[in-house]
Amino acid sequence: MSPDMIFIIVCSILGLIAHGSRKVAWLEWIIRSFILLFACGFALSYGFGGSFDSPYTLAVNGSLSVILFLILFRPFRKMLSRVLTLLDGVVSLGALTGPLRHKMTVWASLVSLKIYQEDSIPHLNGLFCFIVCFGVYLANTNLTSGFSLPGIPLPMMPLPLDQLFSYNGLGLIAVSACGCGLLVSRRFRETFVERLGWRKPTLAQVGIGLGLVVFSFTYDWLWSLFTHASTPGMASQISAYNSGTFSVGGAGGAGVNPENLSAALLLAIATALCAGIGEETLIRGAFQPVLGILPAAFLHGIMHGQFAQAPTLILQVAIWSCCMGIARRFTNTTTTIIGHAGYNLVTTFLFAFNP
Repeated sequence: MSPDMIFIIVCSILGLIAHGSRKVAWLEWIIRSFILLFACGFALSYGFGGSFDSPYTLAVNGSLSVILFLILFRPFRKMLSRVLTLLDGVVSLGALTGPLRHKMTVWASLVSLKIYQEDSIPHLNGLFCFIVCFGVYLANTNLTSGFSLPGIPLPMMPLPLDQLFSYNGLGLIAVSACGCGLLVSRRFRETFVERLGWRKPTLAQVGIGLGLVVFSFTYDWLWSLFTHASTPGMASQISAYNSGTFSVGGAGGAGVNPENLSAALLLAIATALCAGIGEETLIRGAFQPVLGILPAAFLHGIMHGQFAQAPTLILQVAIWSCCMGIARRFTNTTTTIIGHAGYNLVTTFLFAFNP
């Protein structure tokens, strides 16, 4: 079992325990103990890891230790809530939408939607999972590197379907549902429809989702003009990476034939459904309502560990994810799933024949 799946299972169990603490008070101390345990673990890694880790990794581990210790205290979480609320108000264009749509003052618009509930143990657990996940990926990211792919090689090339379903798809959906208290504090519909945003889209929202597909292609093309011009050789390296990751038998080099076409289509559908549904459910459905658009978007970016040696591509994903988060704020998770899955469907299929 991969470390990612172990982390998903642990976070799922902690999510259920956190929601159970609303009825059984002593369960709260399991969450607090886990946070303290991780804080001590990162502190030990910082103190005794000099012979094994780089100074950069040590700095990340030390920072994680301090932050995890601080979130155990309510005054720090209250301050964090105020910062996240203001930040989210700015990112979500509250200064424009509030006065125009609701006749509110600019300041009232920026702070009208409270982000992060400092007294909520499920929110504390969500913050803990976010910090650890973000920190571990950050520790493996070389922020001083210009471009070098692949940074963290995927376990198998081409990417097997079972990995897509276990991690990108069902794994992320499971941890999202457990983090929202499925069958503990919320029923099935309350969890998936009301909390995670799996609502039936209207025709207008379907249109917005398809518009997000067009936006994603346009954004990707414009970004590529910058990155390819600023980093010589990036285009060929990305092509080589895509060719290795998304190849399907003879596709990409042996011409188009029915066998390659069906294999490419199957991989494209699997990638679209698993990454589109799984990542959107976790980032837009689970994390965004708790921490806001920007933190969730940057987690989405840094979760693309294959770009660990190419921080410019992590930033590319994060900014795109931020735009998807704004769309989610005014629609629902289903709308962004349509946009994300549609983009993945077309790009993965095309990569199989023209990386």
